[in-house]
Amino acid sequence: MKRCCLALALVLALLCGCRADTRPVSVVSTGTAASVAASKQPTASLSATTRAVTTAAPSATRTTEMRGVWLSYYEIDALLNGKTAAAAGAALDELMQTCASYGLNTVFFHVRGNSDAYYASQQYSAATSVKSLLAAGFDPLQRAVQAAHKNGLKLHAWVNPYRVGKDKTRARVDKTFTYQDTLYYMPHEAAVQQLVVAGVREIVQNYAVDGVQFDDYFYPEGGVPTDQPAAFEKTAFSAWQKKNSSGTIGDWRRSCVDALIRDVYKAVHTRAGCVFGVSPDADADKDHDRLYADVTEWMNRADRLDYVCPQVYYGFEHETRPFHKMVQQWRGYKRRSSVQLYVGLALYKAGQADAYAGFGADEWQTHDSIMARSVNWLRTRKDCGGFAFFSYAYFNPASAGLTGKARQIAAREVEQVLALMR
Repeated sequence: MKRCCLALALVLALLCGCRADTRPVSVVSTGTAASVAASKQPTASLSATTRAVTTAAPSATRTTEMRGVWLSYYEIDALLNGKTAAAAGAALDELMQTCASYGLNTVFFHVRGNSDAYYASQQYSAATSVKSLLAAGFDPLQRAVQAAHKNGLKLHAWVNPYRVGKDKTRARVDKTFTYQDTLYYMPHEAAVQQLVVAGVREIVQNYAVDGVQFDDYFYPEGGVPTDQPAAFEKTAFSAWQKKNSSGTIGDWRRSCVDALIRDVYKAVHTRAGCVFGVSPDADADKDHDRLYADVTEWMNRADRLDYVCPQVYYGFEHETRPFHKMVQQWRGYKRRSSVQLYVGLALYKAGQADAYAGFGADEWQTHDSIMARSVNWLRTRKDCGGFAFFSYAYFNPASAGLTGKARQIAAREVEQVLALMR
């Protein structure tokens, strides 16, 4: 998610010393211009009906729809790094107050980005930016949960299960492989699955979180060959294939990820009222074939997911993946009635070119109501239970590093979508 260019966007945001004129925001940085590869979805033009969605009456009520926002570890780092416990607490309080003032009702709080923890953990080492806070007895996740609930917000702990990152010392078990200078845990290893489940279990047992969410970081795309096992997989795959002679390498990898999802679901539900969801890539075929996450199957199981929130990070004029067509695909997948469908929205794209959108490349630079249109369009679909924005910092275009016309357009996007949520 929310992948590629995060660090660059962070630098740009930090270099931008100005604050937005009208929106109070407690974080100064973050976000991503996520790289999205062109898909093989059929081209579709923007219909008259779609162009008119800004006037459509919402079917979802403010009391039932999920209105969420992702708060990435980049944002948390910028918010808390170097602060005293008192200042960190005040910053988290302000952030949650701001989210509530926007009309949001759910915060996806990044508790593990790279085999680390933004809370007091027995399973993972502390994230660098909060080590001193934790040593002083201040727990960022505990305070975030308290502040969220005080302001009428739900908080879901956002977890990247397999990514270790570039720092090898963060690996908690010696079962990793490297792809593009980044370490990942081997999904098939029992020790890895036990670690991830234990990490989730300690969160739901020790904190009053309302949910746990996995990002789309499963097997890294391109990190393993699609037609044969990687060197580190050969022995385990061979043993599995003896019992599953017709199974492919893809089948085996999906079975490994599925086992983790099943066990995490059980762990999450040891806390009453807590829910478990995933935020997959918008391309379900990519999820299945290249990330080895069988999301559409999980949606049909009674013991896998409570919700799915695909990252539909596209405009209405995208040449191959227009927003409304991609959402329609997810609406069309068979899903248990107990599994909620939410939709991830690309607030970070407002005012910027989309290099992968074909003839819709300049849509985000020439329109200033894409987010509002997306929200209204979703509200006319009763089976869509809400939406989430990536990410928090982009509610303040100035502190997200935007300048000139891009900032102006993004500010108008924010103004219009806030009017729909408040």
